[in-house]
Amino acid sequence: MSIFKRVKQDLVERRDRILSGNVNCIPWGLPRFESESPGIEKGKYYIITANSKVGKSQACDWFFMYHPYRLIKQQNLPIKLKIIYFSLEMSAEEKVRQLISNSLFLNSNFNTVRSPKVLRSTREALSEEILRDIDSQEDYITDFLEHVTFVDNVRNPYGIYNYMKKYAEENGTVHKKKVMYDGKENEVFDYYTPNDPEEYVIPIVDHASLLTPENNGSIKQAINMLSSKYFVLLRNYYNFSPVLIQQQSSAQESIENMKAGRLRPTMDGLGEDKTTQRDANVILGLFSPFRHAIPEYNGYDIKFFKDNIRFLEILGGREGGAGTVAPLYFNGAVNYFMELPKSDDHEKLQKVKQKIIQLRKNEQE
Repeated sequence: MSIFKRVKQDLVERRDRILSGNVNCIPWGLPRFESESPGIEKGKYYIITANSKVGKSQACDWFFMYHPYRLIKQQNLPIKLKIIYFSLEMSAEEKVRQLISNSLFLNSNFNTVRSPKVLRSTREALSEEILRDIDSQEDYITDFLEHVTFVDNVRNPYGIYNYMKKYAEENGTVHKKKVMYDGKENEVFDYYTPNDPEEYVIPIVDHASLLTPENNGSIKQAINMLSSKYFVLLRNYYNFSPVLIQQQSSAQESIENMKAGRLRPTMDGLGEDKTTQRDANVILGLFSPFRHAIPEYNGYDIKFFKDNIRFLEILGGREGGAGTVAPLYFNGAVNYFMELPKSDDHEKLQKVKQKIIQLRKNEQE
């Protein structure tokens, strides 16, 4: 089949899916934000960036892992989810503890916060009640881990690519074509067909600056190799949706930037290697005004929200939308995000504030 016919066939199939009530992306769960960025799409490369300790890994976990899994289950969407999470910062066991905290929170009807610190019996022995609650989540966690694989022993760019390439070959077919090169006929990659066309494959790397360089190279070279070569291949060849978590450079929070009010993450502020922005389809930035003692931001009372508010912004994208911002309630203890009402919708915002007050009270008891 010619490339034109493949593209035309894809467009027709996508149209038919919408007409039949199906989906062509996994929504973010942010209705206002989705007018510019509808959600996770196949064959798109995403970058999430923020300054250190703002919650970029937690945002990635919510929007690319916890929320998609829960949405697919709740709405019984005909989508298969496969996430390969290369965790360069935390062990697989730590990631599962975070998963348990998130699961307990969601299944308590958003009423009870039990952080990984509590689960580890850091100060007090875990209660029998919480242990029973954990046991009640076993089926949920077990099924979740059928769709998510945490990999904490592969850290170099080629190793990550090779792992994903092997997954692609075991779960689909690579079609090749013959071309003449240097007077010889060679077989080269043509296109790929997955065994399950409904599967979304999402490789996540957390985070870029913790990659292991190859061949005595620098971390910048390692990031460039992963982003500009391997992630592009995974996107273009196999229609995967790679996600790279990349920290902002420390200079982004310099005194000069503070004085100039330029504290939000930017594409120019990407740490170690700014060229990753050229490869990605969507670059998302996460900002915490509370971190900088800003009392009011975009109409929201930061003195009230404190560390429970973040702003997710499209920093850039190949299809526009730059500058689109989603105000988010954030609970770092359980990796949870929720789109806040508009700042001038006082009635809805007050209901959210009452919920936050109650959660803070519960955490203190």
